[in-house]
Amino acid sequence: MDERRPYFAYGSNLNAADLKAWSSSNGANFSSMEPICTAWLLDHSMAFHYFSRNRGGGAADVVQNGRGTAVPGVLFSLSDEGWSWMDKKEGSPRYYQRQVVFVVTAAGDVVEAITYTVSPDMRRDELVPPTPAYAETVETGLRNYKLPIEHLKFAIQNKANKPWISHLFVYGTLMNHGQRWAQLEPWSSGPVRGGSVMGRLYDLGAYPGLRPDDQGVVHGELHRSDDLAGALGELDVIEGHNAFDPSEGLYIRAPVLVRTASGSVWAWTYIINAIPDHASVVPDGRWTS
Repeated sequence: MDERRPYFAYGSNLNAADLKAWSSSNGANFSSMEPICTAWLLDHSMAFHYFSRNRGGGAADVVQNGRGTAVPGVLFSLSDEGWSWMDKKEGSPRYYQRQVVFVVTAAGDVVEAITYTVSPDMRRDELVPPTPAYAETVETGLRNYKLPIEHLKFAIQNKANKPWISHLFVYGTLMNHGQRWAQLEPWSSGPVRGGSVMGRLYDLGAYPGLRPDDQGVVHGELHRSDDLAGALGELDVIEGHNAFDPSEGLYIRAPVLVRTASGSVWAWTYIINAIPDHASVVPDGRWTS
């Protein structure tokens, strides 16, 4: 195993103060642990089904779940020494074990990383609620990286298998009255709202492609869906999203923050995996073909 693979953190290790306190108590050195970027573990949920004696209650885990669930986190770089300390902190392999996962970064790239999941023998069948202090530790870490906390709330409420994102952002042929609107219309459950995301829109010929970019804006539509998993099941096929290895698909499904006239909303959208040589930027970020 390449010990310098990126580490995906999703729980208390997002909280720098909590990690520093553990390091001070155990003589650990995490000076090489540098954040790379925020990222998403697709079709997974946070779960509380492990009792941690150190925390006095449930401690976070991530488990593969239904289409449309997602866990936000941060990719870090760790040295060989850092990996050794992280194994000790996570009680690996007895309590937590290393697991290779594919995550999608905020820049729309697919990265193979290592995270820690609760060892099967330590999982319980029932919810193990976290203490308020532990929940606050995780929430503070997420907020510090400007990441959402809804998945954490769902996990505490034992609703981890339900998608906490209930909206879709479309910007091309799936828009209202577009060429493929008929394929989205049955899944659109509420009034269509205009919205925009940070990105660049590329003209690929018969359809467009979005790439995240904080120097540009892409305009489109925000749709709520009462059956998000069903909607994504059909749209994944249409857009060529590969759920097993997102890097192999034509498009990558990923959460984005959509700005609307009434506030910002997290929604699923489809990001073009690679920009073809013939593609050109749509200057105003609006698809009209």
